[in-house]
Amino acid sequence: MNIRSLLLLLCLGLASLAQAQQYSPGSTDIKAGQGTVRVNTGYVGHFNAHSFHVYSFQYRPTASDAVWNQLPLLARRDAPPAEFLVKATATADFPLRDARVVIEAGKVAMYIAELTFKDTPYDDDATVELKRYLLKQQPDEERWVLVLDSTRRLAKGIDVTQALAGLPSR
Repeated sequence: MNIRSLLLLLCLGLASLAQAQQYSPGSTDIKAGQGTVRVNTGYVGHFNAHSFHVYSFQYRPTASDAVWNQLPLLARRDAPPAEFLVKATATADFPLRDARVVIEAGKVAMYIAELTFKDTPYDDDATVELKRYLLKQQPDEERWVLVLDSTRRLAKGIDVTQALAGLPSR
């Protein structure tokens, strides 16, 4: 095999990994009636199959004097600990976990789709779990958080990419 063929194979392999995350590296602003959500994306490279992307989320309400807030993810409104990063992971063949921010009726929602399995992600019993978080303001504090609203297991055969693609578009 010549060097050109090897480079072509390498590029094809990297192209599938590049599609494993919803947001390209850098920042993406998503405007909603409530304000603007900023998705910050970074790449953690290990030069092997264990590399991944991470997302962090910021929010600025529509008020003119508003500042950017770092958005934690909470299982309940009052449930520490807060998570501040979402990892978008993949095998060499398909995504295992990813997230997407959508606007639903003018409000911000964030979904995390994750493949769950007993032994390996290639198992026949592997299914996707879809978690929905809603943007809420803490009543006793003037901070904003993403609070877990629902969790559901999707039908067999639906993968992470399909689960996130089936959400309403912004």
